[in-house]
Amino acid sequence: MAFDESGAFRALELFADFNDEQMRLLSFASEAVSLRMGEELFSAGAPANGAYVLVEGQLEVSGEGAAEGFVIEPPAVVGEMGLMLARPRAQTVVARRASELLLVPREPFLKILRSDAALAESVANTLRGQLADYLDRVTKLAPRFSG
Repeated sequence: MAFDESGAFRALELFADFNDEQMRLLSFASEAVSLRMGEELFSAGAPANGAYVLVEGQLEVSGEGAAEGFVIEPPAVVGEMGLMLARPRAQTVVARRASELLLVPREPFLKILRSDAALAESVANTLRGQLADYLDRVTKLAPRFSG
């Protein structure tokens, strides 16, 4: 893959407060993932072991809480709750076209957060905001499924 991992991370709010050394550690711990069009990144119910950074390509999300045909384009973090929680994935994500991503494994990510309380708080605030947005979307869909 021909891209700068730290540059991919720097474009995202979740990683905005990481310093250069933390960014190097994150880049070192991350793994490149390539998907062909139609290939699944993960499925609903699969165990979460981290999150993905979409660097190139396009993904489509389906499942609980996702608008039908919801599309993700770079730069984006995909499955970010997997960085903090060892819970099954809530949605299925498939490549709409060939895509390049970085897998950020949970344990190295958490190790960086444990070493810097202010960074941990910043990341927690970002994730809380994203979770609140997700819950708002789910709440708006609820009337469709009630009697």
